[in-house]
Amino acid sequence: MVTEKECLDLIAELDSTKRTFAEYISVLFKDKLIEIYVGDSYENISLDQQSSQYPAVFCGKVIGAYKECLILSSIYIKDKQVSLGKLMFINERGIRTLSEVDEKGKLQDLFLSSADSTKIKKLLGT
Repeated sequence: MVTEKECLDLIAELDSTKRTFAEYISVLFKDKLIEIYVGDSYENISLDQQSSQYPAVFCGKVIGAYKECLILSSIYIKDKQVSLGKLMFINERGIRTLSEVDEKGKLQDLFLSSADSTKIKKLLGT
């Protein structure tokens, strides 16, 4: 799992270079499984007076980057089988957010409503 210190150390190391966001991500998450949200929804569910959108994400292992292009060995589902290995090339400008796949939850769990803000404040003790 990538730590805050690793993120900050890499920022300091690459600060004087002309590295792109995609290149930074490729170094920080090399050979790690990540999920990337590009701003779209894969499903919209509407019930009477409530509507829910589920964010669309791509998952894959970081292979590398070339300039502004992040390269993943992506995860895909075909015939109900989960597979890894389809190469995906993502322009860094299309990435809204990304996260390492780990035991701390999925990217969808990070999307909160404003109603959660008071719970968060209590949790953090501020």
